[in-house]
Amino acid sequence: MLDLPCYFVMRPLFLLRATPALAAAALMLALCGGSARAAGEDTHAAVLHACPKVQQEIVDLDMLAEGLKDSGAVGMFEKLRLKSAIDELIGRFKAFHRGATQYTLAELQEQYDLLMMRIARQLQAKDLALHGQLCNAWGSIWATLQDRGRFMEKFS
Repeated sequence: MLDLPCYFVMRPLFLLRATPALAAAALMLALCGGSARAAGEDTHAAVLHACPKVQQEIVDLDMLAEGLKDSGAVGMFEKLRLKSAIDELIGRFKAFHRGATQYTLAELQEQYDLLMMRIARQLQAKDLALHGQLCNAWGSIWATLQDRGRFMEKFS
């Protein structure tokens, strides 16, 4: 039993259409607060375990966006929604790195993980190569987003 404050922040439809491993990971993230570092790491590991292995790498959000743009796995309207979600997350990170305290780093990581899971769900059955690249890049993109110097160099 979790002794952490729990809440439900995701739409149930996401969980119904996700693979079992992705749904379990998303549910774990949704139920456990940002302070649940060990639970979050277990969830992240579960999601990455379900990813296909690929050789080619994505190293940043620009390459991910380009891959999504070129992929036939995601429909035009969903591409627009994902672009909007990515832009919104980048805006939140800009505010965070400039000193705004609307979101903590743990909350931003949760939002990032949920967005990446949403993208992975779109790709999982239709574009295995990009899905694997996304999984491989998950940590390196997060490292860039959370590091103020690297983030400001890339997005300012």
